[in-house]
Amino acid sequence: MENQVTSLKSKGIPAEFLSSTQTTQNKNKIHEDLDSGFPSIKLLYVTPELVATYGFKEKLTKLYNRGLLGLVAIDEAHCISTWGHDFRPSYRKISSLRKQFPDIPILALTATAVPKVRNDVISSLCLQNPVILKASFNRPNIFYEVRYKDLLDNVYADISNLLKSSGNVCSIIYCLERAACDDLTMHLSEQGISCAAYHAGLNSKVRSAVLDDWLSSRTQVVVATVAFGSLDELAVTSSLPRVFYIMD
Repeated sequence: MENQVTSLKSKGIPAEFLSSTQTTQNKNKIHEDLDSGFPSIKLLYVTPELVATYGFKEKLTKLYNRGLLGLVAIDEAHCISTWGHDFRPSYRKISSLRKQFPDIPILALTATAVPKVRNDVISSLCLQNPVILKASFNRPNIFYEVRYKDLLDNVYADISNLLKSSGNVCSIIYCLERAACDDLTMHLSEQGISCAAYHAGLNSKVRSAVLDDWLSSRTQVVVATVAFGSLDELAVTSSLPRVFYIMD
């Protein structure tokens, strides 16, 4: 959420997010804006866990009653489905918004929804005759290269050489385990490459600092688990995470 809000703000779009990583002061400022007669925030990013709370639902109801709630957008919507590979019970509770605000449009977005999952999402959100936009999983603008690790003399050295040959571009390296992230980060640092590890074992303040440094190009490479998500940069996968697979 944080990186998306940062990107939107850089484009002049008034966006904010609410999460446990923020200070109480920042949260209060956002709530005060939402409670004002004319809030400046146009896009608010929140977690499904927050949506399920009574207090936040009350906040949405007040916005709705004042005609200020225009759209509910759900990213990673496949998490709603019990048939999905990444089902999260908290996502399932988002469906209550359909009953609470029956005339507010709902936009559900996902890149991994087979027909069974898609139908379950539609049913769970009580969507009536929704417009469905589908695209091929093939992305011709993305370059993929596979290097077989068992054919390499030194995987870390190969990654280091690849990064150096790519120039000073921001990159993400995905690893399967936290220990691998820390180990590879140490190796790349010894090779003079500006890098930092990012995984759930680091506290939120450290992760936020790593993200900020990477987005502002102060850090060239982030070595991460899937906790980092994905962004529009050069991506190298050292160990393919088990949840990575292609669905139409």
